[in-house]
Amino acid sequence: MVWLYFSALRRRVQAIQAAGSEAAQEDIALCLMLTVAVIETFLNLFFRVVVSEPSFAHHKELIIRDLKRRASLDHKMRRWPEAVFGRPLDLDDPTVRSFFALKEKRNRLMHFTSTHETFAGDGLQIEGLADTSVLDDLAPPDALAALQIADGMVCVLLHHRGGAEAALPAALHMWTGRPPAA
Repeated sequence: MVWLYFSALRRRVQAIQAAGSEAAQEDIALCLMLTVAVIETFLNLFFRVVVSEPSFAHHKELIIRDLKRRASLDHKMRRWPEAVFGRPLDLDDPTVRSFFALKEKRNRLMHFTSTHETFAGDGLQIEGLADTSVLDDLAPPDALAALQIADGMVCVLLHHRGGAEAALPAALHMWTGRPPAA
């Protein structure tokens, strides 16, 4: 699933980059939504695999319980690394901060509610307008940034697990299908 979602995200980002400024904002919004989904899918699978290892098996009940009750992504990001690896994610890490900011933008897109605004001017009044500025402000670089944040978050979590910096390109390939740079 992680490979499939990453593959879909990469294809979408490539299409958006090829379209340039003509890229549809809804496609860019989909990239943000897919980025959050791919990281949550990775997180679920990664920790499920980790707690199958003998040195982390004593945390298996926590992870299985949270998976069964469908714990929130925030809960998993804030709780699982500390519980399993003995230290929390560094919330000041630029990649982690970027991911949480992207997740918040995704939430504003996904949990959109109409502000029911009124526009009046020149003898005309329009009621029931919605503030769509979060969608309107999306641009092609946002899609590429989302993919880079997704790759970065996988690396942060692999490194947090104890993965050596030199091994991250191969591990990123194993988990996401992204070939190591030549």
